[in-house]
Amino acid sequence: MPNPYAQVHRRIRAHQRPGPTWILPVVAAGLAAPLARPVLLGFLDGPAAPETIAAGTDAVAFRLGALVASAMALHTYTDLVRGPDREVLDVHPVQARPLLRAIAARTARQRWYLPLMAAVLVSPLALAGHVQAWLGLVAVVVGAWLCSLGVGFSVHLGAVWVAFSPGLARVLDLLRGDNPRMQAALIYAPGVVLAVAGVALGVASAGVSAALQGWAPGWAFLALPPLVGLAGALVAGPLADGFYVRASALLAEIDAAWAGVDEGEEERRVYLEWLAGDRPELLRALRQGWRRLRSWPMGAWGLGLLGAMAGWSADPGAASQVVLVAGAATVLVAAVPTRLAEGDPAWLDQALGVRAGPVVHARAAVAFLYAQGAILPALLALLIRQGGAILRPLLLLELLALVAAFAAALIARRLRGRGAWAYAPLGVLAWAGAAFLSLAGAPP
Repeated sequence: MPNPYAQVHRRIRAHQRPGPTWILPVVAAGLAAPLARPVLLGFLDGPAAPETIAAGTDAVAFRLGALVASAMALHTYTDLVRGPDREVLDVHPVQARPLLRAIAARTARQRWYLPLMAAVLVSPLALAGHVQAWLGLVAVVVGAWLCSLGVGFSVHLGAVWVAFSPGLARVLDLLRGDNPRMQAALIYAPGVVLAVAGVALGVASAGVSAALQGWAPGWAFLALPPLVGLAGALVAGPLADGFYVRASALLAEIDAAWAGVDEGEEERRVYLEWLAGDRPELLRALRQGWRRLRSWPMGAWGLGLLGAMAGWSADPGAASQVVLVAGAATVLVAAVPTRLAEGDPAWLDQALGVRAGPVVHARAAVAFLYAQGAILPALLALLIRQGGAILRPLLLLELLALVAAFAAALIARRLRGRGAWAYAPLGVLAWAGAAFLSLAGAPP
């Protein structure tokens, strides 16, 4: 029997999709590959010893896989918990499992370009003659994508169960800070997805490294991330039966909790709201970002830990690695204006009596502020280990965040939710340019 929800999604896609928009980010990755090669694949410039190629492939595979897994953790949360389906279907009885399969299929169709971009970006590895290493690297990234896709849906549905569990109420109270208890489980769910995928990813990348050095059983470790993703997908089905519909009640309780907070306390609760001052457009953007897109600022700090790992080194080349890793995270987080504009109809700004310019500036400011979570941990780690080497990556990363934030805000003004497709190639090129400039000024 055909899935009725999948048929609905196909009809919506036929009316809304402007064309093969995935081509733009993939082409951008191809253009960025020569610029990013000296930093991303710098180990190719040294001796072509199997140990060197294996270690470099391991490091790049893990980092790219972690970025893809981070993006998918956010996408699965948005599509399942805060997706447009829920507002339409909440008033109707639904079959949770077929709906979950349709949502998962839509997410996979819309985000399959992520591992393809990674494959194109590291194509210089294959062009240099290391085809086996390139295939292993791509297999790790694809495995990370599959893993986070399956685990993402199960973890986010499991977060609804955790939020309603009386036995875990005290745990949520310890974690939630100033947030409503019901929201705490959803806030940390993307981090759990990244942690689970990260463990499987680390094993797979280490297996590829061992296989490239002659230990053939290492290739078998590539199966771990897809198997973990499959296990997550199998768990998601039963969870959907019990908690997909209850997620709407959870969201209603969260929104009601925020609506019941008095204004003085609310100003302390919203992330960075004190920076808004008397600027209503910035205040609106900060509140929208914190209440509906909470995983973006929280995820930014999680991605910042990846940059901190790159910066925690005495190697003179660590500054370039920080720009590479933290810069990629910055470009990802700076896309938040496209999400802020996603639900706004074209007439909203006129109805609210606000001007277009301040709205663009406010969304760009929110993106720039959120991006600091991806930048500051990496710079702090670099400062502790190398001191004076922080100036150049600081300037490059902050300039990248500024350019990416304004580009995303301007694109979102025109294309709204579809602006992510236009922003992606520009962001990839800006990131590759920053990586190239960081290498140009690096010590020999």
